[in-house]
Amino acid sequence: MSLQFIFDYRSPYAYLANSQLKTLPVPAEYISVDIVAVMDIVGNQPSPKCPAKARYSRMDAGRWARIYGVPMNPNAAAMQAMSSGQIEPDLFSRAALAAADLGVFDTVHDALFTAYWGIPVDLATPEGRTAFLRANSVDADIWQRAEEEDIRGRLSDNVTNAAQREVFGAPTFFVGDDMLFGNDRLAFVRDALAQNTLNEENHHE
Repeated sequence: MSLQFIFDYRSPYAYLANSQLKTLPVPAEYISVDIVAVMDIVGNQPSPKCPAKARYSRMDAGRWARIYGVPMNPNAAAMQAMSSGQIEPDLFSRAALAAADLGVFDTVHDALFTAYWGIPVDLATPEGRTAFLRANSVDADIWQRAEEEDIRGRLSDNVTNAAQREVFGAPTFFVGDDMLFGNDRLAFVRDALAQNTLNEENHHE
């Protein structure tokens, strides 16, 4: 039985769902994507393109954060740096691949989500991103690795594969071949994992 978690650090609901992953009975395989690129392929639109939906999403995410007991304080400077072109929108998704390559994903992943959505730190400048690594005791330069062409290619492959599997937003879970979308589907994820476990046990009897 497999559990996959398809995410983009830019998604508040991926941040929220990520905070609960360790409560699931099966470890997740983490798959980073550029979710806007995925949405472009499948014909979906990000919430910011619909102001009413964006306003509601901010309130809704805040409610979920209170339920989960996690901070919700979006990193306005990092978001502005992306929208202005100061940093590439897919930088953090590439950084996840780089961190995995360099053996520091477990250290970087939660910290990066928190820095973007929970407790903002400077991710907009090179100096700030270096300080982020230092603060998390990471010696490897994931930002330099994230700029390399093979990382860009692998993220592009992740985007293509996600679109082919009909992913249309983040977070998306796969339990085996079953797709479940959204932070608010975690109960369904738990149920699917339990059903898969039961089926496997019955198969081996």
